[in-house]
Amino acid sequence: MNLKVKKGLSIIILLCGYLSLYAQKPTASQTLTKIESYYKSLSEFNFEVEYKMYKGYEGNHITESYKGTMYKNGDVSQIKILGSEIIQFSDTQLTITNDNKTLIYNKISEDVIHKSPMDVSSFLKFYKETNTEIKGNVLIHEMVIKNAQIPMPYNKIKVYVNKETSEIERQVLYLATKVPFVDENGKEAPDVGRMEISFKKNPKSVSKVPELNDYVILDSQNNVRLAKAFTAYTIINQTNL
Repeated sequence: MNLKVKKGLSIIILLCGYLSLYAQKPTASQTLTKIESYYKSLSEFNFEVEYKMYKGYEGNHITESYKGTMYKNGDVSQIKILGSEIIQFSDTQLTITNDNKTLIYNKISEDVIHKSPMDVSSFLKFYKETNTEIKGNVLIHEMVIKNAQIPMPYNKIKVYVNKETSEIERQVLYLATKVPFVDENGKEAPDVGRMEISFKKNPKSVSKVPELNDYVILDSQNNVRLAKAFTAYTIINQTNL
C-alpha cells in the first residue's frame, strides 16, 4: 500500500470517527423533550436540591448556598426553599411564605396542571443551543438567549443530563445583570454571577402527601378560609383579583 493510499485511508477513518461521534450527540431540543417525558412518566419523585451562587461566570468563589426539596406524588407537587413553599394540587396552587406568614391561594390553568416541577421545555422558547458536550455518561447542553432585548434573568444556561436515564443532574444559570456582591471590606462590588442548582434523589420517603384541606377549607359556596394550622397566616385569594 503506497503512502498516498495510507494517508487517504487515515483521513477517511478519522472522518468516519468524527461523524460517528457527532451523530451520537442529540440536540438540546431532543434532550429536553426526553427529560419532560421522563419526569411526566413518574408517578412520584423526591429530590434534595442544592443552590450555590458563584461570583463571576468562572471560578469557585461561592457567595451563598442553601438547600431545598422538590417532591411530586400523583397530581400533587411541592417545592420548599428558604422558608417558603409552593404546593400544586389538581387545579389549585398555594404559595406559602413562613417568614411573613402569608398564604396565596390561586387556581391554575389546564396547561399548568399537566406540567411537572422538572419541566425545562420552556427554555426552548427563549434560548438557542450553542454547544453540546458528552463527558462520560453526562450530556451538557449550553444555550444562550435568542433575543437580548427580551428581559430575562439569565443570558446563558447549561443543563447537565444523565445520558442513560434522562435525569437532570445540574443546571448552571448565568445571570444577565450584575449582582451586588460584598467584598472583603464589606463594600458592595457589583459583578456577574452564576447560580448552580444540583439535584439528588432523596432516599427518605415523605410520611404524608399534602392535601388541600391541610391548608385551606372551602365552604359550600367555594369561599376559602385558612385551616386551623394556618390561622395565624394572612390569606391572599388571587381568584378574587
